[in-house]
Amino acid sequence: MNSTTQEDAADGVETLEDLYRVLDERDYEPLWTMKGALTPEPTTAMVPRLWRYDEVRSLIERAGGLISAEDAERRVLALRNPGTAEHEVARATDTLWAAMQMVLPGEVAPAHRHTPAALRYIVEGKGAYTAVDGRRCEMEVGDFVITPNWTWHEHGHEGEGPMIWLDGLDLSIVHAMHACFVERHEGPIPQQPMASAARRAGTLQPLLAEDHPAPTLVWKLADAERALAELADAEGNPFDDLILEYRDPATNASALPTMSAYIQQLRPATATRSHRHTASTVYHVIRGEGRSVIDGRAFDWAPGDTFVVPTWALHSHETADGALLFSFSDAPALRALGLLRERADA
Repeated sequence: MNSTTQEDAADGVETLEDLYRVLDERDYEPLWTMKGALTPEPTTAMVPRLWRYDEVRSLIERAGGLISAEDAERRVLALRNPGTAEHEVARATDTLWAAMQMVLPGEVAPAHRHTPAALRYIVEGKGAYTAVDGRRCEMEVGDFVITPNWTWHEHGHEGEGPMIWLDGLDLSIVHAMHACFVERHEGPIPQQPMASAARRAGTLQPLLAEDHPAPTLVWKLADAERALAELADAEGNPFDDLILEYRDPATNASALPTMSAYIQQLRPATATRSHRHTASTVYHVIRGEGRSVIDGRAFDWAPGDTFVVPTWALHSHETADGALLFSFSDAPALRALGLLRERADA
């Protein structure tokens, strides 16, 4: 278009106030007036929070008597950080979604798939299973199970008593990228058992006549405890004491592209150093009692409790008699973007 005939957007702009008015009318915003765009350190509305297991268990059991598995599809209570905005999907941290899920005897959570990836840590119960793309595994307390993104998955319970586990999803990351898809399967998916105990353990990959290697889906608590026992006399990490990451044995990569998971042993009389990192973390207490100090707030925890450390929050852990913790974080996503940073307390 000829510049002499095109409307000059700056016509009549004589003052800074005039400029701001025209910019606003035409959907511009000057960087020099933006608040919070570039900050010296990460900021977040998320706060440290702890959820008691006896509380969530009581509430989800009550939900089991008030809403059927068919009506709920998934009987899940999300752990909502108080910093979650009204327009946001409930979340534990800015990037991580965490929840407690319960399946009762005789129930089946039907198959669906979605672009958010999921992980599960089995907290309580016996006799339930999960099936991922038709590969069925019996769930046991202490199992760490993954559901890679866009894989069909369902859960069922053929035992007695409630089956309860901690769910972790990268749902908030996927929502931020506006890339959330979900699809529900019509009818059952044929199931087959896991190929071998070695594969179930998530450590050895047997060579089988398959079209493609089946990914590891389950890591067993007994294997993790054996690995920790081998480190019993090690110096340990100054911030986490003895800590192991669950990794894919075929690639040595984190369990999922966007989330990593860990098992951590705090030995008796341990008090870790304080540090902070851009990765946010959800912790679940497997065994033992202790305390974590997060941004100056002390949280006393016991078995079954779940707590969160938001991004860049200064934190440390301590225990008198020892403890075992499971945790997951968004570290792989941050690492891939070149945003993973850590700093020890001075």
